[in-house]
Amino acid sequence: MNKIKIPIFTILIIIFSFIGIKKLIYIYQIKDLKNKEELNLNESIRVLNECFDLENKNKRTLNKSIELIEYCLEEYGYKK
Repeated sequence: MNKIKIPIFTILIIIFSFIGIKKLIYIYQIKDLKNKEELNLNESIRVLNECFDLENKNKRTLNKSIELIEYCLEEYGYKK
């Protein structure tokens, strides 16, 4: 009976180890993907803020501001 229990126990440990390793790899892949998306989003925010020229916003009319925003979004909008 002990000869059967030891191999079964060993096989179960190996199976659960592989499942755990697979889950850890998946978790790290998700974290890496989120970091890349966050970096892309932050870069887009930085470029758009520069394009909007917020320091001189009081010198523009509302229509000119809207045109500038539309241009910036078309030219430098969020890119994957």
